[in-house]
Formats: sequence, structure tokens, C-alpha cells
Amino acid sequence: MWKGDDLWFDRWANVIYLQPEYVQIITWNDYGESHYIGPLRDKAYVAFDKGKAPFNFALGKKHDGWRAFLPYLIDYAKTGKASFDKENAIAWYRPHPKGACGTGGTTGNTASQLQDIYSPAELVEDRVFYAALLSSSATVSVSVGGKTIAGTWDYVPANGVGLYRGNVSFDGLTGPVAVTISRGGQILQASGDPITTSCEKDIENWNPYVIQGTARSISPATPISRGDAGCIRGFGAPKYQGLCEFTCKYGYCPKGSCTCTELVSSPHF
Repeated sequence: MWKGDDLWFDRWANVIYLQPEYVQIITWNDYGESHYIGPLRDKAYVAFDKGKAPFNFALGKKHDGWRAFLPYLIDYAKTGKASFDKENAIAWYRPHPKGACGTGGTTGNTASQLQDIYSPAELVEDRVFYAALLSSSATVSVSVGGKTIAGTWDYVPANGVGLYRGNVSFDGLTGPVAVTISRGGQILQASGDPITTSCEKDIENWNPYVIQGTARSISPATPISRGDAGCIRGFGAPKYQGLCEFTCKYGYCPKGSCTCTELVSSPHF
């Protein structure tokens, strides 16, 4: 298992900044590796029958929500501008608190790729992650098992129009999950299956739930164009990390050495 809680949207920030000629989404339906974005199909679970999986850890774990903002992200990446006429919210979270059950032999990283090995619990976080495509500012809250947690945005669009992102710790809470977006009252809600300490075969399922709300129609909204955006955060290889952290926040994030992860006051896809 590799840590990838923010990776889907971080990679879109990379694509928008680096402007590669081609983009390949890996993968559409690799249920056995838990990084699929396509719909679940009952006749496509052969990896669990032929392999050594102790159970089908993709069953019931829809990832469709990660496709919800794809048309907008693709337009922005290809043309440098985009608009949208529907607001919506998505969230993703693992079904169990870390350490609730056994690892099932899962490791953090893999020795076959000469990586340092960690316990999965050292890499995962007990958090509910969320994103919303919004036409103006709004507040966010998360409910776990009926207890409401005030949320914050880690990424806010420069002009208030675009993709907002954030996360909250569920701090050992269990029960059904709901993420609510409010603007003078509730406007969006994504709700899904409960976080629980009960695991199939007493093995932790590291595959997340991805949930989404019901889209809300709005007048077309347009974020600032890519041409008007500047980088404010980035990273690089270890020997360039300090340089990238310093220069990218001032709008200079040299390609080849550094990769931009935030534009203007936040990624504003």
C-alpha cells in the first residue's frame, strides 16, 4: 500500500501546470489494486478468484465519485479555462480506523521496488477527505456516527470559483459518514457507509469508500484562466526539495527540477 490520500487531485494540479502532451489514467478497473475509477462490475472480479486475496476488498467500494469532476478538470487541463453549471461534493475515507484489525500481510511500500517498508498504520490517516466544485465560498462539516465535526478547506480557489479541498480527522469515531456543504443553509450533501471496527476475516480493508452528493444546477461559473495563474507551492527530488519549496512559492517552479502543486492562492481547477 502506498500513501495516496490526495494523489488524485494533486496529479491533476501537476497535469495543469506541466502540460504534458498525453495523460494516461492508471487504471480504470484494476479492482485488485484498489486504484480503479471505473464502475464496479460483478463479472470482473477474477483477480480475487485467481489470486491470493483473503476476500473481495473492492466489493461495495465504489470509486465513481472520483470521476465527478473529470469533465471540468480535463477542459481546464487542455484549454486553460473551463466553466461548470453544476455544483457537487465528494468525499473518500477508509472503512476502518487504522489498527482496528490485522494487516492481512499488507505492507506500506514494497521491497521489490527497493523501497523502505513501513507498517500500513504508519502511512494511513484516520481522516475523511472531501472536495467540492463550487461557484462561491461555502462552509463544510463532516458527520461521523451522528457527531458533527467542523471542517476547513486546505485548498481554496483564487477567485472563489472552482475546486475546494480539505479533510478532517474522525479521531476514532465510527458510524455512517456525511459531508455537508452550506451557504446560507445546506446546499450539498454526500453520505455513505459507516466507518466500523468490524472487519471481514479480522483483516483491515485499506480500500476507501468514495461517495458523492446530488449535483445542484447553477448559472455557469468560470474560474480564472490558467494563463492568469501563478504557482505558490511545489516539490522536487530530495536534492532539489529545499530549492523547490523556496522558489515555487514565489511563482518560479522550474520544470524538470520541480513540480507545482498549487496555483495562485490554491489549486483553482
